[in-house]
Amino acid sequence: MNDMLIRGLAGDGNVRFFAVDSTAILKKAVSLHHLSITNAVIMGRLMSAALMMGLDLKNDNDLITLIIEGDGPVGKVLVTAGNKGAVKGYINNPELETPYDEKENRFGVKQALGNGVIKIIKNIGLKTPYQGQVELKYGTIARDLTYYFSSSEQIPSSMGLGVLIGSRGEVVKSGGFLVQLLPQTPEEVISQLEKNLETFPNLTDVMDMGHTIAHIMTNFILADLHVEIKDTMPAVYRCDCSREKFSRGLQLLGKKELTAALQQEEKITVQCHFCNQLYEYSKNELEAILEKL
Repeated sequence: MNDMLIRGLAGDGNVRFFAVDSTAILKKAVSLHHLSITNAVIMGRLMSAALMMGLDLKNDNDLITLIIEGDGPVGKVLVTAGNKGAVKGYINNPELETPYDEKENRFGVKQALGNGVIKIIKNIGLKTPYQGQVELKYGTIARDLTYYFSSSEQIPSSMGLGVLIGSRGEVVKSGGFLVQLLPQTPEEVISQLEKNLETFPNLTDVMDMGHTIAHIMTNFILADLHVEIKDTMPAVYRCDCSREKFSRGLQLLGKKELTAALQQEEKITVQCHFCNQLYEYSKNELEAILEKL
């Protein structure tokens, strides 16, 4: 079954929501980057968040980038998404594993990330991209971004992000939801939503029972709140790299550095961080790039 993104309104238009099934996306990321179990959980959560936040972008060329910069052993984690359901990402130390926290009965995500921040960068056509950030106060990603929405954007929110790992270490389910209150939301709507969230079980466990993300939002998280699904679209892992893009990137090295590289090598090979595609540039191609500088 294909991954799916949805958004809509509930509570007579007083609540807006986003939700995603990102299972196939995460499986592809695990395959591309050889992710450890802990890193699969981290990547799945962050990609689900970016996909949902990307749906709020106005223009097709707008992008949202989420970057985790912590002092933990996995290093930097970066994902980027637009408003059409495409996402890509990478992690500095993809195969590094951290021990399962038996006491807390959870994967060692907080230990892997360490102390640091999540940066939220929105490229929306302005001269300078919008950038915000939030401290990795909780280390779960979902609670940290929930705090970001409430403190930085002044939007009361609840975000849930989950990755279900099977007995053999494989990805079983991945997904997320984001629910936000609009101004002047009636108290009875807030009370119903709080009740639903308090009684809702683990997201990916419910997904594993066969419930679609739309069914979960309508019948569990937003139950009795008159849900209207406004948009539904497929979600995919997609890298838009190309020889042309990397050729332009080589020009940014500058004449001096590119000339020095040519003197040492007959060709240059570059690799895309997001999909691991290799691009090889011959001496003639590099000389042609130099002529443009």
